[in-house]
This record gives sequence, C-alpha cells and structure tokens, in this order.
Amino acid sequence: MRFLRKTQVTCVLLMVMLCSPISYAADVTMNFKNADIRAFIEFVSGFSGKNFLIDNRVKGNVTIISPTPISSKEAYDVFLSVLEVNGFATVNSGSVIKVVPRAESKQKAVTVRQSGLAPRNDEMITQVLRLKYADAQQLVALLRPLISPNSHLVAYPRGNMLLLTDSASNIRRIQGIMKLVDRQDAVGVQIFTLKHASADKLATTLTGLYAGSAGKGSPNAIRALSHQPGNILIVVAAPQMINEVGEVVRKLDIKPEPDSGRLQVRYLKHGNAVDVAKVINELVGGASTAAVKAGPNRSLFAGAVKIVAEPATNALLITADPSDMNSLNGIIDKLDVRRLQVLIEALIVEVSSGVGEQIGIEWRSMSDFNGGSTQTFGGTTFSNSGGTNINSVAANPFSAGSGLMIGVSQGTVSFGGLDFLNLGALARALSTKSDTNVLSTPSLLTMDNEEAEIIVGQNVPFLTGQNSTQGGTANPFQTIERKDIGLTLRVKPQISAGNTVRLELYQEMSSIDRNPGVQGSDLITNKRSIKTVVLANDGQVIVLGGLMRDDANVSSQQVPCLGSLPVLGEAFKFSENERRKTNLMVFLRPHIIKTARDLQTITNQKYSDISDLYENSESSGSIFFPHAAKTLPQNMQPMLGTLKMEESLEETTPPTPVAPIAPEVNE
Repeated sequence: MRFLRKTQVTCVLLMVMLCSPISYAADVTMNFKNADIRAFIEFVSGFSGKNFLIDNRVKGNVTIISPTPISSKEAYDVFLSVLEVNGFATVNSGSVIKVVPRAESKQKAVTVRQSGLAPRNDEMITQVLRLKYADAQQLVALLRPLISPNSHLVAYPRGNMLLLTDSASNIRRIQGIMKLVDRQDAVGVQIFTLKHASADKLATTLTGLYAGSAGKGSPNAIRALSHQPGNILIVVAAPQMINEVGEVVRKLDIKPEPDSGRLQVRYLKHGNAVDVAKVINELVGGASTAAVKAGPNRSLFAGAVKIVAEPATNALLITADPSDMNSLNGIIDKLDVRRLQVLIEALIVEVSSGVGEQIGIEWRSMSDFNGGSTQTFGGTTFSNSGGTNINSVAANPFSAGSGLMIGVSQGTVSFGGLDFLNLGALARALSTKSDTNVLSTPSLLTMDNEEAEIIVGQNVPFLTGQNSTQGGTANPFQTIERKDIGLTLRVKPQISAGNTVRLELYQEMSSIDRNPGVQGSDLITNKRSIKTVVLANDGQVIVLGGLMRDDANVSSQQVPCLGSLPVLGEAFKFSENERRKTNLMVFLRPHIIKTARDLQTITNQKYSDISDLYENSESSGSIFFPHAAKTLPQNMQPMLGTLKMEESLEETTPPTPVAPIAPEVNE
C-alpha cells in the first residue's frame, strides 16, 4: 500500500509539472503528504527555474498542507524552511544551488552579509555583527544558547565584532536582541584580587596605559581604583574593554623574581675564573660606555652587571638582572670550553771538533854564565798557545807540557841565585784532536695559547768582582753572579684553522767551553739562542735554524833568513796550526693533542723510552758488589689508567703513534 501511495503522489507531481505552463510569477499550490524530498526539490526547480545539485545524503519525506495558493517567491521561502526543518541547506555555487546537510553548510561558500537586517527566510548565511558599546566576547556566552548546534558563532575582540553563520531568520532575531544589549550607557565593573602585584601601582599603570588612547567620554576610557587592605583592584570600563583590561592585569600580576635571582654562582669546568671575569668585566665596561654614547637602544645589558672571580673553587659570582643572566651564561658557555693541548718536541744536534798541531826546535847557548871570561850566549825562543818554551823547560823540566819533547842539556847553570837546566836544544811536537757531540731532545706539553718553559742545566757561579782591603784593613770579599747554563725552551702555541700551529719560540743552548780558543779571566761559555715565530702543520718536522762554523788559526815563527832555507830552515822555526769546526742544527715538531687517546699514546711512548734506559741491565758489578736491578714505580705506569681515560674532546679516528724525532747524526 505504501509503495502504491508514493507512486501515485509522484505521478500527480509529474502531471502537474507537465500540464502547468512555465511561468515563475504565477501562484503555486503546495499540498504534499509524505512526498519524497528529492521529488519535492524537483518540483521547486520546475516553478523557480533554478538548478539544484543534491547531495547523496539528502533523503526524507515532506508533508505540506497549503489550501490556498501562494506566490512563487513565498513558495521558495517555504522550500528553504522545509530544508531547514529536515536538516538541510542550500549553498549558491554559480548557476547551481547545492543542497547539502546543514551541519556542513557553514564550511561552504554561503552568502556573507556585512550590514543591514538579515532576510526573513531560512537561507543559510554568514552575518558580520559590529558592536559599538557591548563586549563581543561577553555576548558570545549570551547568544550561544539562541543558535542551533549546526550554526557557528565566534567573537573577534580586536574589531569588537561577531561572526555568525545561521539561518537568516534566526540572525534577524539576534540582531533585534543586540539592539537592546549594545547600548551606550552599558558599563562593566570588574574586581580583581591580586596575588603578587600591588593594587596601587597597577591602578596607576592601567590609568597611564589607557589615558593616552581614550579621552573623557570615549567608549575605550577606563577607570582603575585600588582598595586596601586586601590588595584589590577595581576596574570600571565599557564592556568591550573589560576583557582586554583583565588580560593585562593577569599578565602583570606575576610573582617577582627574588633578590637571590640577581646573584648566581657559576662553577667553571675548563676556563680560569680570574681570566673569564676580567674579559666579561671589560666587555661590560665597554658596553656601558658605548650605550651612553649611542643611546639606550644600543645597550647590551638591561642593568648593572658585576662579576667577581673566586680562584679557590674556580667559580664566578655574577650579580645582574634576571633578564641579563641568560646572555651572560651564553657568553660564559662560549668562554668555558676545553682547550686543545700541544706537544712540542725539539731536537738539538751539535757536533764540534778541534784539531791542533805544534812542531818546532829551539836552541840555546850551553856556556856557563858564572865564568870570569867573556861568554857568548844566545838562541831561539818561540812562544805558543800553551805558554811552554825552552825557558820554561829550563826552569822546570817537569812542566814541559803535553806532546813530544826532546832536549839536549849539559848540567845546570846558576843565574840570579837560581839553578836552571843548561839546555842546548829543545824539539817539541804536539797534535791534538777533540770531538764533542751533543744530542738534546726536549719535549714540552702545554695548552693552546699558554706559554710554557723548560730549563735543563746547571746554575753556575761567575766571579764579578773582588777586593782584599777596605780602608787599609784586610777585608777580602768576592761578588758572584749565578747564571743558568744548559738548555732553555720557551714556547707559546696557538692553534689555527686547518690544524696549523703558530709558535712563538725561544730556544737557548749554553755550555761552558772546556777548550776555549781565547783566554779569559774567568769561565767562558758558549751560547746559541733562537727567537722566532713560525707556522707548522700538525706533526710536521721543521728546522728552526742552524750553524756551520769553521775556524782556522795558522801561525809560524822563524829566525829571519835561516828559517827560510830549505830543509835546514826547519831547525830555526816553530809552526802551530789550530782548527775548530762547529755544526749545530735545531729541529722542532708540534703535535696537537685532540683526544685523550692521543695523550695516552704519547705518554705510553715516552714512558717506554725512559723505562728502557733506566731498567736495562748493565755489564758492571762483581761477585762482591752485584749490580742491583732497577725498576720504575709500578703505580706510575700510564698504561694502568687506559681504561679510565676521559672522554675525547671530539670524535676522531684513533691517531697513529707519534714517532720521536731521531735523524742520523754523523760524528
């Protein structure tokens, strides 16, 4: 029966549509009972001439009882009401009108109206409602119950506006309500119980904040009062300003920073507290001066900053505003970084040799000077670097000096109350050769950009003055100055980009000359020093400087004419040749210690080298006095701490072992 009834209704609708002429101004009679809504939409399309696009979810039956004809415009409004009752709405889309569920229509391109009253039909529209006096946010809570769940209502506080998407008839009703609410004499009063801020100060702040933007009688004017005791703030303002003022009050009513927030103790991990404090205090002093000259907008810090170093715990005591603490901590973080270390290995090779040759013959008359007759005496005398000649040998034959010495004598002679050997001839020959090889390999470990020094030598006293009497009274005394004699290495490395090391170097090698070429009143020292600034790559061996010196001294003494004779003249001359050669070279290699493993590897190598030298057995000793075994302390072996190494400064591959500098030295 139901199927036959729906079929009959559909046929009646179709017959009416086919038989009625196409005229949109004619009256329409709408009388349906349980008609399919899609057929009803098709009927409306017939008399209105509009194109409809029906969503698949649009389903249902329509019942309309209208005994009298109505105009086509009124019939279309009835159509919109039928859709609103069944939960559907129309959305204009060019030449087509979409029929969609009402809940989704607010997200579609519905008609937007900015002014004027909304139509009286049930079309879905979006209306912009502008308020003059009332607060938009407060009205949202008032109007929310008056709109359907499928509608949309939102407040825009900055423009004090409401955006409402709903049926036009309901929006028209809400516009009538807003005329009664949005009145000029509407005044809001809000009471705030403050927790942290002072009501008196906050009232003054709010009055000064809004006094410049609103004159007397303006809707934006506010009045703030404080009530004591209770720390209560009372705000009298237009409703649209109450919420804005309330937000400002909530942001200002915050807990102040305690006085301890201005003081902070920062313990440094790697940097030196005294150096860091000095740098930051200089920065703060410079920033304050610049801020005074450049204006307040150029200041680095909001308030006064003071930093005091505490060397005992390597800490910084910082006094500053809480707003400046983050900036200061950021600066300290960049300064308190672990610096790399640099191992400087030096090789000093010095080879010196000396060759000396002396040969000559001296003659002396062998007559006795004490005879009463006339005597003839004479001979040849030649001096040498050793100060030995025929006269000194005649005075003391046992002080003839080094080398071969052959003389012819006949008794002794007396002269001046002293006895002398009566030498007739003295032949002397001496050849000397000395070689000195010095090999020094000092090494020094220091941090980046820190000066380090190593001194290996002796503190030798030098006589600078003496006196035996003072004021006619015996008062012997001597003044002595002590100087370091030995090896001195002073270096300051600075690591640059690309593993390049800049080295400020001072290298000194001094020693006491055991075979001086010249005579002096006191000890004679040899000194070789280098002061330079060089660049070297990590692990690169470079030469700092060198010396190659060859000194030759040839002297010949002879009797005129006789010494020039071939072969025979050799008996009347004395020849002395001396030659000294010195070769000195200084090499250096810097090695950047990037990881704890680098340091451990180098330490193990150095420890192994010294252990081999110290613990190796010697071929000395006897049954009565056997050679005692020597061992280094076991608790100082660096290999024991391998498992407890610090974390590496950066992730790098395991370094290759650092081989010591050991070039071949030819003696």
